[in-house]
Amino acid sequence: MNNKNLEKQLRELRQANTQELPPLLRSRQDSTYASLSTIVQDSADKKKKSKVYPKIAAITAAILLSVMLTAIYPPALANALKQLPWVGGIFEQAGDLGLQAAQRLGLISRPNSSDTHEGITLSAEEAVFDGSRLAFSVKREGEGLGSTLTEVTMGTDGKPFLEKGTIDYADVLIDGVSLEDFADRQWATIPFLTWMGGKESNTAIFRLVDSSNLGVSTKAFPDQFVLTLTVRLQGINEPFILQIPARKVTENTITTPNIHAQAEGFSLSLQKLEYSPLTTRLSLMLEQETDVDNPDLHLISFEVKDEQGLVLENISKEALYSSNGSLHVDLLTEPFDKHPNKLTIRAYLNEFKDPERKSGLFKTDRFGNTVKHYIDGLEISVLIQ
Repeated sequence: MNNKNLEKQLRELRQANTQELPPLLRSRQDSTYASLSTIVQDSADKKKKSKVYPKIAAITAAILLSVMLTAIYPPALANALKQLPWVGGIFEQAGDLGLQAAQRLGLISRPNSSDTHEGITLSAEEAVFDGSRLAFSVKREGEGLGSTLTEVTMGTDGKPFLEKGTIDYADVLIDGVSLEDFADRQWATIPFLTWMGGKESNTAIFRLVDSSNLGVSTKAFPDQFVLTLTVRLQGINEPFILQIPARKVTENTITTPNIHAQAEGFSLSLQKLEYSPLTTRLSLMLEQETDVDNPDLHLISFEVKDEQGLVLENISKEALYSSNGSLHVDLLTEPFDKHPNKLTIRAYLNEFKDPERKSGLFKTDRFGNTVKHYIDGLEISVLIQ
């Protein structure tokens, strides 16, 4: 259904049932229709966005209208309206509080970049950058493709394989420079590119985090750069190449608390705390007393929660040993849902499914949660500005 037909049918529905609308709902409905022709655009991207937003605005307005009409129109009409397609941003549906906040605050940009090979199109849909992490979404369109863009499929023989159109490789350049060269060939501090499937099977969300918190010699991302993404899809000969402009869009709060805690042969310090609407980032230093028989430092994980007990979900954790045997830990979590007065960082060890090993699957409880063993006393509380 194209935009003009959709708008025409909705207008006819409204005119046919105007007498049934209470004044308040009629006012809201009129506002919804008005939004079909009023598209707010950023002046710098006006020409690029003009091809994207009218379609989104029209269908979204139709969805809002269908919700209002469901309660007051006959069931047949309400059911018909419910058949209208649902349109939501990939970030909006991701279940990531930071990406949802970026959508809500209008921080997301539209790269307007796509590439097509063998009848398959890959396009960059959304992007947002807060100086710590760059997140961007990708959508796949075409015929004769596998079930998902990102997941491995299990064959009837029980062996995993990639279906046609599934991502089997991805790499990026920062202003034309490889991640290895950007990190000056310091292999332990190369920014790490990851991706996961979106809510819809033909979408993916990529994440790139800098390594600037892992030591004095590591490099932060510039506030503005162009990311070149190269993606190879299974069964397609040519790689897909997308250009994604990245520009820092947040004013981050940075503090250097330098708070320490000691317990059970460990020393933990919080060296830096940085937060934005997209992420909360902590720079930690973990040390171990040499005369105490304790687990390897890299096996220790951290939990961050506010004074209400709400745990911030971890986004990524990178660690680097220093020359003196201590461990720099760069921990990214989701942002605050509500601004807290205090955060508490607790160290813990995950219990492995096989207790005789220091690797492999973690043990889970009957609810599917990882079994954690907190290290008594290795806890830091910090006040939030």
